[in-house]
Amino acid sequence: MKNKGICCLSAFIASLFLWNLLIAPAGAAGSITPNSLEKAVDHIMNTKLEKLHIPGTAVVVTQEDQILFSKGYGYADLERKMAFDPGKTIVRVGSLTKSFSASATMQLVEQNKLDLNEDVNSYLHSYKASQYQNQSFNLHQLLTHTSGLDEALYGINSSTKAGSLPTEQYLSTYFQNQPPIREPGIQFDYSNVAYGLVGNIVEQVSGQGLNDYLRTHLFQPMNMPGATLDLPLNNPALAQSYRWKHGAYLKQPFSYINLPGAGALSITPNEFSHYLITHLNEGKYEGKAVLQPQSVKAMHTQQFAADPRLDGVGYGFFRGQLETGVPILWATGEIDDFISEMVLIPSQKIGIFVTINTADTDTLLHGEVINAIAQMLPAEPQADSQSLAPSATQVKLPPEIEGVYQVNVNPVHGWGKWIRMLGSIKYTVQIQDDHTLIVNGVYPNENEATNKVFQAAGDGLFVEKGGQLKILLYPQNGTWMMVAPDSKTMKQTTLWHRTWTLLVNYAAASLFFITTLLIWVVRYAIRSIRKDKTHISSTLAFITLLNTIFLGVQFIYGNSQIVYGYPAWYIWGICTLPLISALIAVWVLIVNGAKLITRERRGRATGKILFAVLTLLHTVYLFYWNFLPVHYS
Repeated sequence: MKNKGICCLSAFIASLFLWNLLIAPAGAAGSITPNSLEKAVDHIMNTKLEKLHIPGTAVVVTQEDQILFSKGYGYADLERKMAFDPGKTIVRVGSLTKSFSASATMQLVEQNKLDLNEDVNSYLHSYKASQYQNQSFNLHQLLTHTSGLDEALYGINSSTKAGSLPTEQYLSTYFQNQPPIREPGIQFDYSNVAYGLVGNIVEQVSGQGLNDYLRTHLFQPMNMPGATLDLPLNNPALAQSYRWKHGAYLKQPFSYINLPGAGALSITPNEFSHYLITHLNEGKYEGKAVLQPQSVKAMHTQQFAADPRLDGVGYGFFRGQLETGVPILWATGEIDDFISEMVLIPSQKIGIFVTINTADTDTLLHGEVINAIAQMLPAEPQADSQSLAPSATQVKLPPEIEGVYQVNVNPVHGWGKWIRMLGSIKYTVQIQDDHTLIVNGVYPNENEATNKVFQAAGDGLFVEKGGQLKILLYPQNGTWMMVAPDSKTMKQTTLWHRTWTLLVNYAAASLFFITTLLIWVVRYAIRSIRKDKTHISSTLAFITLLNTIFLGVQFIYGNSQIVYGYPAWYIWGICTLPLISALIAVWVLIVNGAKLITRERRGRATGKILFAVLTLLHTVYLFYWNFLPVHYS
């Protein structure tokens, strides 16, 4: 009996030993602790911060209802040698403000003061939103970026507080000049003006300014005393942003936001993490209900996707997956060269916030931090969503899907339409075989274009081989469309509508006028030296001078000031010069046309007519792209 007890005890001890040897290490591999986080993040910062020319950064990780890890690296202000402290340093988080505006909206929905499906004009009193073909849009469409609104770019910011506009005044002017460009509810197009309007609706319905409303109903309940939509310039804790140019950091200016609901929030990283905790705990912070659980669920649920198999968007959040396939909610924000990213991992109740004070590398560092944390998490069973659908191997990919797909960030109406010439987000699609694509582009959390292989999953869906990214290709009105991995809707573009083609056309016209002016100056100088009194046309020189002045000022001043709006001297002075040159060109046509008829100096007359025609064509080109005081659209 005694021997039997000893044997049983030995077997039990052996079982414990085997458990610790085999099972415990497996659990440890998926554990996440403050020490393991610090080790992983420190390694990234030690190897990447200087290499990527990032002055400073902060990382905060939450789990359950507390901050698990919080640490700053580098400098928040280089001139003052102020360290980046996540508990004290105030950063601007840009578009992450949109999630707060969405939360405020859901609070008013809970109180039956707002209806997500009601025409937004029901809540607007001092102005009304214009409509696309008499089709109204609602808050659901604003919150999911599907309202069909034109891109807001012109005058959206101000370089001074005195120059900033009340949101209602800005939106009233915006809707007068820029009506919606498509039917609401059918296509995702990221929209700052949509969330600016959401913020203003919160103001008009609550009777409070947006900053006051957020302070009372979100900031205070979540213990965020430093959070504000006002730019805290006089607060010494405010971080400074930089650009790395010519081997040195250049300080960047701050801007005032005319649409605060879309991007004006300033906050410390630790305080921002309270928002993550709230959303990971069914709307509660420290036991107090900030949002109802059903509101949180609605914000996190897929509210729009071009295809149900895509991640899509919620309210104030994008949906996605970690590299390990774990579902996440995320959003990024960029303003004044600050870039921030937040990630929620609901299955683990983990929140991640990363912020940097330079925009040179986009979210590359953020992605490295998030991916490092992802590798620490325990594995989760994943649905087999990446296997090739049987029909996908039977249908040959149409060659028409190959080409360049672009998403244009320029407005269709008003000033700034020409921004399309300066660049756009693009992906190039090539067919590798009957069910495989090679897609080149800059993917989320990367800052250089790379090739990725995507395999057909049926009905236009393609899934990254060995990864989690998805794209959707589908025909629409005779043109192929693409939904990119970050939900952006892109359109296949012909050679003549691609960014480089447009820019080359514009540059060629600029070079034509500048070269012509230089030739005229040289010829005039030579004739003056030789005392040659042969007539040189001053009319053509005047045309080239007017266009050269316009092109120079437009390049130096117009490009950089578009978001701040233009003063009268630029609109009615500089931008009128091409119109004046066009009127002179018409006169040249008339005079030299008459010479052709009378056969007087036909060679010279033909040259001047050709020059005048080119001038008029250039003016039409400027008119189409809304460079002039009178706009084509």
